Amino acid sequence: MFRWLGEDLSVDLANTVMVVREGGETVDLLIDEEQMRRWLAFEGERLGLAELKLDGRGFARLCGLRDAVRELFAASVEGRPLPAESLACVNAASEQDPYSPQLHIHEGVAEVRESSGGGVGRLLGMSARAAIRLLGEPGGAELHLCRAPSCGMFFLGRRRWCCAACGNRARAARHYALR
Repeated sequence: MFRWLGEDLSVDLANTVMVVREGGETVDLLIDEEQMRRWLAFEGERLGLAELKLDGRGFARLCGLRDAVRELFAASVEGRPLPAESLACVNAASEQDPYSPQLHIHEGVAEVRESSGGGVGRLLGMSARAAIRLLGEPGGAELHLCRAPSCGMFFLGRRRWCCAACGNRARAARHYALR
């Protein structure tokens, strides 16, 4: 179900809503707490949150953050000003998790480790900071919205579509439109 995971954390979160371009219909992949747990299981290892349990309130907070990130990404991709309400939501989520990088020496080599809180606050903070880093990159991140029929996923990079399957669908649609 989440085979597209592996982009930046904020992009993975934003892509839990799929937009079907024809008709503008959306499909929420985090429709309930069970789907959220499945998404967290996929993302948990890289987040260090494999044991995180979300209650209904935490679920609602994460979905609210996701919607704000999607609005910011859409505005950025379309070259519009970033919506103030969405900015405030992302900044507030970032504050939910106090973050302090720590320098440690491991086998004679210095390494930076993240030191932060736990639970839902950590998930919100990590997700918000990922979006902040992307949107705050000098010159803008290479954030794009897939323009293939029946997609609407965000992705990073210089390619034209989020995946090869979307590229094939776009080429096929273009071919059939010429007939």
